Amino acid sequence: MKTRTRIAFWNVRTLSGDSRLAQAEAVMINYNLQILGLSEVRRNGFGEMRTSKGLTLLYSGKESEEDVHEYGVGLLLSNAARKSLVDWKPISDRIMYARFYSKARKISIVQCYAPTNASPEDTKDDFYNALNATLRSIKKQDIVFLMGDLNAKVGNVNTNRERHMGTHGLGVINENGERFIEFCQNHDLTIGGTLFIHGDHHKYTWNSPDGVTKNQIDHLAISSTWRSSLLDVRNRRGADIDSDHHLVVAEVRLKIAVAHKAGGPGKIGKRFDVSKLNDSDTRKSFRLELRNRFSALEAATDSLDEEWNRIKVAYTETSSVVLGHKSAKSREDWMSQRTWGLIEDRRKLHLSLLETQDSTVRADLNMQYRQKRREIYRSTRKDRRQWADGIADRAQRAANSGNLKELYNATKTLAGNSRFKKKPLKSKDGQLIVTAEEQLIRWRQHFEEIFRSSATQTPDTLQIQPTPTRMLDIDTEPPLTSEVAKAVRSLKTGKAPGLDLITAEMLQADLSSAVDVLTPLIEKIWTAEELPDEWNKGLLITVPKKGDLSQCNNWRGITLLSIPSKVFCKIILDRLSKALDPLLRKEQAGFRSGRSCTDQINTLRIILEQASEWQREVYLTFVDFEKAFDTLKWSSIWSRLLSIGVPPKIVRLLEAIYRKYSCKVTHDGLISDDIAVHAGVRQGCLLSPLLFLVVLDGIMLRVCENRRRGIEWGLSDILEDLDYADDLCLLSHTHADMQAKLDDLSREAAKTSLKINIRKTQEMRAGVRNPSPLMLNTEVVERVQKFTYLGSVVTETGGSEEDITSRIAKARATFAQLRPVWQSRKLTRRIKLKIFGSNVKPVLLYGCETWKVTKDISRQIQVFVNRCLRRILGIYWPETISNVELLEKCHESPIDHQIKRRKWRWIGHTLRRDSNHIPKQALDWNPQGKRKRGRPRQTWRRTVLAEAASNGMTWSEVKREAQDRSRWRITVDALCPI
Repeated sequence: MKTRTRIAFWNVRTLSGDSRLAQAEAVMINYNLQILGLSEVRRNGFGEMRTSKGLTLLYSGKESEEDVHEYGVGLLLSNAARKSLVDWKPISDRIMYARFYSKARKISIVQCYAPTNASPEDTKDDFYNALNATLRSIKKQDIVFLMGDLNAKVGNVNTNRERHMGTHGLGVINENGERFIEFCQNHDLTIGGTLFIHGDHHKYTWNSPDGVTKNQIDHLAISSTWRSSLLDVRNRRGADIDSDHHLVVAEVRLKIAVAHKAGGPGKIGKRFDVSKLNDSDTRKSFRLELRNRFSALEAATDSLDEEWNRIKVAYTETSSVVLGHKSAKSREDWMSQRTWGLIEDRRKLHLSLLETQDSTVRADLNMQYRQKRREIYRSTRKDRRQWADGIADRAQRAANSGNLKELYNATKTLAGNSRFKKKPLKSKDGQLIVTAEEQLIRWRQHFEEIFRSSATQTPDTLQIQPTPTRMLDIDTEPPLTSEVAKAVRSLKTGKAPGLDLITAEMLQADLSSAVDVLTPLIEKIWTAEELPDEWNKGLLITVPKKGDLSQCNNWRGITLLSIPSKVFCKIILDRLSKALDPLLRKEQAGFRSGRSCTDQINTLRIILEQASEWQREVYLTFVDFEKAFDTLKWSSIWSRLLSIGVPPKIVRLLEAIYRKYSCKVTHDGLISDDIAVHAGVRQGCLLSPLLFLVVLDGIMLRVCENRRRGIEWGLSDILEDLDYADDLCLLSHTHADMQAKLDDLSREAAKTSLKINIRKTQEMRAGVRNPSPLMLNTEVVERVQKFTYLGSVVTETGGSEEDITSRIAKARATFAQLRPVWQSRKLTRRIKLKIFGSNVKPVLLYGCETWKVTKDISRQIQVFVNRCLRRILGIYWPETISNVELLEKCHESPIDHQIKRRKWRWIGHTLRRDSNHIPKQALDWNPQGKRKRGRPRQTWRRTVLAEAASNGMTWSEVKREAQDRSRWRITVDALCPI
């Protein structure tokens, strides 16, 4: 048996439900199958998924996920078969192909589901044309297996067909049978089911619902040269999945094999279970073990890498002994033993039906079978509810104990957002790549292209060394113990570790030990201006975005850096940020304390609303850079820092962080070779946002220097742009000014290797009649009437209404995703409302501080909220409840009160800022111009003034009250009663 493999095929009628897949898994395990071909899977799209029992399902269905769920083919693979998989391709919703290693030579399996004999001729022709193309693409030396529901009766007459079929088939040949045999002759295949002597009851593969008609229409064909390797083909009537087809099993004298490639990729280390450190006893054991290991360390040597390695080994060995490793996540088997017992009862009824000829007895058995089917359906639904209730219990316990992370994970599981499906990657020429090793190579190639700088870069030297006008007051002495301790404490927990596998929790478990060993190491680094080799390496993981996930471009790379190295970076950041933040332009709000997206969104809305009211032309260009953070030239960072007076010592330390920087890609437990990086700021590094802002600030200074091409801002000032990190919004009153500014930005950005993305850069015009387009390098910049700026929709006149419509649609989709949470009977109302408040309301109310809320808009939002709350409380027609009582039961205030409260709190925060703070200046800004005739439009500013006036306050009084935080809280309570 060691040289034999069992390959089977089965029309399962559907595999769209989890319970059907679980039953197919059980049959595969019970019959010791290595590969199970499936017809009529009815799963749309294509992909690969790991099942609850560790098997692998490959499937190919209709192209669109939204299509009707019909047809579809699949292959269910054992672990051994998955490891031997060389390649697979989804051809259509009726054909798929997979290739495997074996001890003899490679095996190519084509799983198919043919049209019925009554189908139109065109449908049959299309199927066989596609099948013919598939087999012609298979390498000639491969052993070919063609199997599935062919809907073909081939009979038992093999005259002039001896090479391609035997004489032990069943029934009389039909038209589909003629097609199939001719196809086998053309491709030199032998039909296995006709070769072996069996009773008819072991030959037929389909029986009609009334049990009268039985046919052999499911087949396996093997390369004729290898027909002697086929030892048996017969049905297994004992297998049952509520299908009118039988499982067909082929015994083959071949053994699948795993390919062992010399010099393959390495494997990523297992992460430690740091959650155990939450237990006080485990934490004590960890400290004791760690201190024992540190006390046994040898005296420090001159080698940075050796010293770091000893520290790392102490942490990893202690963690291995005390914490152990995280166990791999697996899907829970949610089906109960009662359900499996009912499935076994149905299987026995199925066998009884097959063996019974008496029509009266058959009718009774058929009724029992249908009854058992209904019982299984009800039982699986009950199991699913109980499983969901168990997850809800977990969420409830997490909420009661204040474990928000566990609450979020449980909520995510209930909502069905856990991903178990994946698609094979596509190569650059569109070919599917299915093995982990080849996919890793593709990922490495993809990220290597991203990291390759468009400009020639010398990574280890400063190309420009300008003389600063003055030197900034930044400490250049080695860090003190107190700085190291502060940096360790500031590390965020719950973050994935880098290559060294050391987490923030491990460092913080024994703060004094961490500080004692890291301080001397950091002092050495400071003096030598060199980092340990492992601190120079990032670990790239991939996170899906939207679109076709077989394309690398639809994934985002996330870099995991060594967490101990972040202690060093945090110390430098603290010293730099105090000196550099005051030097940054006031237009820039990204990554800066006390500034937010709301500031920029509201400023932009006010500009658009006031420009529209005062009939003042405003040109806006929303600039997008291509992979801005990944392409920035390093020399531009160092030269910019030196030019503004950062001490050379600090710049050399920053350069040391980047000098030998490289990344490794991890995929499916494997890890690639290094990818050299010569451009871009380090993703995941604490210093990266500040370094990027410093360079971008220099670019904008050169663009705007000694020029007045922005919009009038007050009596004598000019506002050139609004920025949030790399999201730039350029502002001008004239077409010529905007064109010149855009040209200058493109030219200055190119000096740092930043390139404007013409496909995503768009322009908007408020009150402008000039039709002349804006150009960027001979290409026209797209003009739009609305734009999503920092997550909020803005239009030529402001755009609150459009943004609110968009927010409600997004919140509705979020609420629908969490339907299992709202339907759960285990979660208390309080927890459901808490999840609603933390998951749905933030989506709904994002940017609400900038909305001009009218009665109609307020009613529109409140209707949505009330509908959600009624669903949470389980109130459906004809049961009714007044809106007032609904809000009282849910401890909710009216949504317009919540919006007003958030708005006025933001206004108070803004009014307390410095006089040169742009969002504060925007509150009083009016452009020069002339109002239109008639009643003025409602604006955000007018709603604010009206709300203040309703409380007997003028705008001057509002400004005065806002300066005192305590008095302002009282004012907000008066303006926005709860």
